[in-house]
Amino acid sequence: MIQTKNIDIIQENRHVDITFKNITYTVTLKDGSKKDLLRGVSGICKSGEVTAILGSSGAGKTTLLNVLSQRISNTRKNHLSGEIHANNNQYDADQFSQFASYVMQDDVLLETMTVKECLTFAANLRTSGTPLQKEEKVLEIIRSLHLEKCQNTFVGGQFIKGISGGERKRTSIGYELISDPSCIFLDEPTSGLDSFTAYRIIHLLSDFSHNKKKTVVFTIHSPSSDIWNLFDNIMLLVEGRFIYQGKGKQNILQYFSSIGFNCPKYSNPADYMMQIMHSSKQENVQNYPLYFEGYDKKLQPIVNYRISETNQGLLPLKSAKTSFFYQVMLIAKRQIKIIQRIRILSKARMAQSIILGVFLGLVFLRIPGPTDNPTIRDVNDKNGILLFFSVAIYMMQLQFCILTFPIQRAVFLREENAKFYTAGPYFVGQFIVDMIPAIVFPTITSLVSYWMIGLNDDNAGKVFFFIFIAILTSISGQAYGYLAGTAFSDVNVAVSLAPVLIKPFILFAGLLKNTGDYASWISWFQYLSPFKYSFTALCLNEYNYDGPGYPQDPVHQLDFNMSKWQAVGGLIGCFSICTFVSFLFLLIMKKRVQ
Repeated sequence: MIQTKNIDIIQENRHVDITFKNITYTVTLKDGSKKDLLRGVSGICKSGEVTAILGSSGAGKTTLLNVLSQRISNTRKNHLSGEIHANNNQYDADQFSQFASYVMQDDVLLETMTVKECLTFAANLRTSGTPLQKEEKVLEIIRSLHLEKCQNTFVGGQFIKGISGGERKRTSIGYELISDPSCIFLDEPTSGLDSFTAYRIIHLLSDFSHNKKKTVVFTIHSPSSDIWNLFDNIMLLVEGRFIYQGKGKQNILQYFSSIGFNCPKYSNPADYMMQIMHSSKQENVQNYPLYFEGYDKKLQPIVNYRISETNQGLLPLKSAKTSFFYQVMLIAKRQIKIIQRIRILSKARMAQSIILGVFLGLVFLRIPGPTDNPTIRDVNDKNGILLFFSVAIYMMQLQFCILTFPIQRAVFLREENAKFYTAGPYFVGQFIVDMIPAIVFPTITSLVSYWMIGLNDDNAGKVFFFIFIAILTSISGQAYGYLAGTAFSDVNVAVSLAPVLIKPFILFAGLLKNTGDYASWISWFQYLSPFKYSFTALCLNEYNYDGPGYPQDPVHQLDFNMSKWQAVGGLIGCFSICTFVSFLFLLIMKKRVQ
């Protein structure tokens, strides 16, 4: 098992060599057939070297990288076998995050944060020390990645103009380098970049590896000749097997020449290597057995020897332990910044709340109360506005919160996988911040419409209870939005289905059909409806339980079967259940993606 001695005691052993032997990864396809993505590969990635994994599409590059970084494991349908070691020690995913980092192909960053804020967030969660020491670490990363000019610029995206693609990639790398890992794994770090920017990225990684004796491993599809010359160690993959592993530059050309494949004069070695590996050409496919035979005879023994000579050493395991509440605080502060910076959204929600309140007030202007000789029609109007108000407040918060997790899903998965925090603090931090608009906006709508409609204002308690129910209803909508957002990974599906799925709850609110008139086989469903509890509480608050002054007793006519405080308890139960289930879905989503 891997040893977990503290890093402070073994500073001299910061270098980590990654070795792997006989790695085979087999997946089950949809038709039930098996496919080997990796077939018995062995190799070594040395500290102080840049190791590039090359191959055509589908060769197994990213699969190998994910296996080495413990992002792939055995499942019921997929089988992984072989040995993976760091300094001759086995390691799991948690231990990997303590000595290594992984940079995904897509640059997953929050667009409303600046470069410096992104790195500071990472430093607060992944490094130890005083705030001043953490700030110095951030500035060091900014300088080393040449991000000084854009450090106070937003990352940018759909709503905000931001940094360039190269700066974005360097920020993603800095996000992982902030913890000073001994190894860094990168999936296609040059993807989508122009040749100059791509060269600059690989050159930075090369300097990082050589100057600090770090292990750098990445996949790359078609490098330029300038980038090719920066590789210390090259691994060529074809159909899940190595056809070359060793030094780059002239070594690789000499090897292929020795097995009968000569690079044409004046040709780019990188282009030639990609050409002979490309499976779309029948001639290349016919040569695969020759590649495999040459590798097994000439290179595999050398690789096995290098693996056997790897020194045993303690792994530099380190982990900046942060408390649950500290993680919640940082996530909440970041979420507040996001809301503040997308001002158009906050302004739109404020306007929506005011307009809704005015609209309801004008449509249901001054409904006669018990002292105004109300008719049955007036009672029906008042019942209608109370139910509509509940549904409108619920939907306003639902539509906002249903986007929370789908939009930030990739960010959460990246940061949680990198052990920035766990799912619990993330969920709590998001929920607390989203409760702020769930309190503010229903209060505004209530205050705008309450006296326009002519609702019961016999005492202040009536008004405060109405606002209290509006807030609880809004928070219930938030919880249901979270549930839909975590249950459906596709935001379009979540937005489309969530409003449809709440329609049965409206039917069972108690207005469209009295609660005592439901068929016995379906009457239980009313207790799942948040609108039943919200509508019941608002009606009991409005009619004083006995409805004096009305032509008929509204409470008796509606056949309510609970007190208003029991209705409050039911409403709290609804959002508690939705919150709990949405958190379970978040955990399931995390596990499924991993």
